[in-house]
Amino acid sequence: MSNKHLNTSMQSQPSVFRWGAATHVGNIRLSNQDKYGITSNLLAVADGMGGHNGGEVAAEIAVNTLTAANRFNSINEFAYLIQRAHHLIQDRAQENINLDGMGTTLCALSEIKSQEASQRIVAVNVGDSRIYLYTNNELHQISIDHSLVQELVDSEQITESEAKSHPHRNVITRSLGHQPIIEVDAWELDLIIGDRYLLCSDGLTNEISDTEIAEILSNQSDPQQAADQLIQSALENQGLDNVTAIVADVISGKEKRNSSNIQFEVQTLSPEEDKEFTEGKNLNAFKSLVEKITKSRTT
Repeated sequence: MSNKHLNTSMQSQPSVFRWGAATHVGNIRLSNQDKYGITSNLLAVADGMGGHNGGEVAAEIAVNTLTAANRFNSINEFAYLIQRAHHLIQDRAQENINLDGMGTTLCALSEIKSQEASQRIVAVNVGDSRIYLYTNNELHQISIDHSLVQELVDSEQITESEAKSHPHRNVITRSLGHQPIIEVDAWELDLIIGDRYLLCSDGLTNEISDTEIAEILSNQSDPQQAADQLIQSALENQGLDNVTAIVADVISGKEKRNSSNIQFEVQTLSPEEDKEFTEGKNLNAFKSLVEKITKSRTT
């Protein structure tokens, strides 16, 4: 199983995750434009698209931007860095005509390092790559697809079953690099020991059902074996697209939830909110962080 990725630096701080990851070009594609990155407390998956090798470049920029930072103090910092990646992708496309039109989805998880939000993680998403939580033998989809078919389902114009075979099921409505501005969906989640997270590209979810995903996550206790089995199952169906999966078990955090009722409250952060954040008290810290990311991009 291919394990091409960008960053698996564990750095000095202890990890909150025990993880496994795998990616594959699929049975049809000639190149793999999926990318994933992992640091001690951050996981990210990007599914690139467009241009001459542009999708691979866009996905790499997105993942590198996050892994260069690694540590976040708030949900706003995390979402701001997604915006930063968006603009870096646009800048690169303007520099090279062959990369015109490139973009990428991005989903990621990171621990929040702050006094006010200890034992918490942030999930972010743009596009139709997905984040799942498997806990208490139940699979929960955290992220919401930014896709045409999801909008049709939400407006009750088609059913979820019809969405799986809809001719425009691959049309996404948000991505990094494509639109002039983007909105970032974000969630704050409890960090609970024993919870299992799955981050994946649509090359997985287009091939196997949530029921099959839950079965694999339940049967494979080792996260690397679970990731490998997820990829293999997608390939044994049609494997029409690149496919990537990160399976991460929480090994540090709270012992249990305060409530058995699991709910995910999405925050959609607009560019205006990001501007207010960067003009606030954290501006100097973020200037140095952006300088670090820009430097790592050019070296």
